[in-house]
Amino acid sequence: MPIFDQGYQHWQGAISGHGLRWLAITRQGVRQQLRRRRTKWLVSVAFVPAFMLAAFLVLWGLIEQNSTILQPIMGLLQSLPEEIRSGPKSYRTAIWTWAFNTLFDVSQFFVMLLVLAVGPDLISQDLRFNAIPLYLSRPIRRIDYYLGKLGVIGFFLAAVAIAPAVAAYVLGLAFSFDLGVLKDTWHLLVGSVAYGAIMVVSAGTLMLAISSLSRNSRLVGATWVGLWIMSNVTAGVLMTSVKQEWCPLFSYTTNFDRLRDELLDMPAAREKFLGLWKSGQNAAQEAVRPRFPFFRGRGRRPPPLSAGQTPPMLTTPVHLRFPLIWSVEVLGGLFVLSAWTLSTRVKSLDRLK
Repeated sequence: MPIFDQGYQHWQGAISGHGLRWLAITRQGVRQQLRRRRTKWLVSVAFVPAFMLAAFLVLWGLIEQNSTILQPIMGLLQSLPEEIRSGPKSYRTAIWTWAFNTLFDVSQFFVMLLVLAVGPDLISQDLRFNAIPLYLSRPIRRIDYYLGKLGVIGFFLAAVAIAPAVAAYVLGLAFSFDLGVLKDTWHLLVGSVAYGAIMVVSAGTLMLAISSLSRNSRLVGATWVGLWIMSNVTAGVLMTSVKQEWCPLFSYTTNFDRLRDELLDMPAAREKFLGLWKSGQNAAQEAVRPRFPFFRGRGRRPPPLSAGQTPPMLTTPVHLRFPLIWSVEVLGGLFVLSAWTLSTRVKSLDRLK
């Protein structure tokens, strides 16, 4: 790159620290992505589940207060089990946990789509136009370049995964009018932020690594779709044929599901609802028993409760029953592989072609 002027030019403006050099790359990348209608549409649609979660938490807060605002829909609330209607606060943690888990289960689809929409051009376009030497000719290190590109993905993923969960939590806390909510559900806020941060780092670095392997952005996008869909298909086929505990590990998104299940403490919520379901079944059995000793034992009695009768939604899904450490190792291995790929593909002395 030729240098035409070596004269001194005094800098007019505020001098920022070296630790935020990556922020300039992130800021420019976010501005560029926000000019695209596709990205804005995806972000807008991704907020719909968050609005539904916020409305549900507000409704549950009103149910706990037995508010008169709910009089028009009291008929619908009568369908709830008696244990919940008589003591809704005792089921607060389980209800909130289930609601947040449902939000992340739905938003995961939009997260993968946003990575597909935002990520392919981040490095492949710089390779195609030989722009990396222009970045690194300035006081920017390679780590600053990586963090700046990762920040672009992180901004949009945080906008659809972390920010909506935090906003819904604050609204639910505000409408509950009970500081006990913070004591019962603080782990959901911490778990939501931690889960969103893990998704940002894992999916972001993996997409950047794939983007650095090719100058063709369409090929990068196709690779991401193949990794997303084919990993799920492969895991499903292995679970059907091989039926081993490690088969779900081949699904990239299932590893996120396993982490979310642990961070939000979903097993405790399932156990709470399972106890409610079993008490309802026992009550139903008692209701159909003959009341007179003379008829006792004569008639068909309902079969006893067994594990096979438990509704699937109240038990841990089959694809999430493997140890948590396996998912940690898989995602950690992908992160190390992505970091190694970036360190070998992005160099400061690339030849201009």
